[in-house]
Amino acid sequence: MKIVKYLFLSLNSLLSFYAGLWAYEMVLWLVWEQTISKGDLRAVQYWAGIAYFIILVPTYFLICFYVASKIKSGIVRLLLYPIGCVLVFVFPILFIFVAFGGGNLFSAEAFLFYVFFISSGVVFGLGYALSMFLSLGKF
Repeated sequence: MKIVKYLFLSLNSLLSFYAGLWAYEMVLWLVWEQTISKGDLRAVQYWAGIAYFIILVPTYFLICFYVASKIKSGIVRLLLYPIGCVLVFVFPILFIFVAFGGGNLFSAEAFLFYVFFISSGVVFGLGYALSMFLSLGKF
């Protein structure tokens, strides 16, 4: 049963990454009426992927484990998993900006990455709550 849980959590990590990428593209299209080129998409996938899998996935798991160990109420856990994961969205953005030698954290590009990592945190947190519900019969 643990293998199924770990497989589900791995798929949840990938799903939340692609949910963030989708949100990035949708906001780019809805707000600025632009599409992303293949080259830019690869760059976003590369840099966001590095930041996501090195920084966010371990941080997400730490947050979720902490919430699971300290909070007993199922409804409160359901809320705290995605909220906790959303609140760390700035760490990968700082990583990306440092990798490029700085930049404006209030720029349009930064806003797109904020959307990316915030939506990723919501999806990861809700997916983690679902995995706890399925494996334990409760949140």
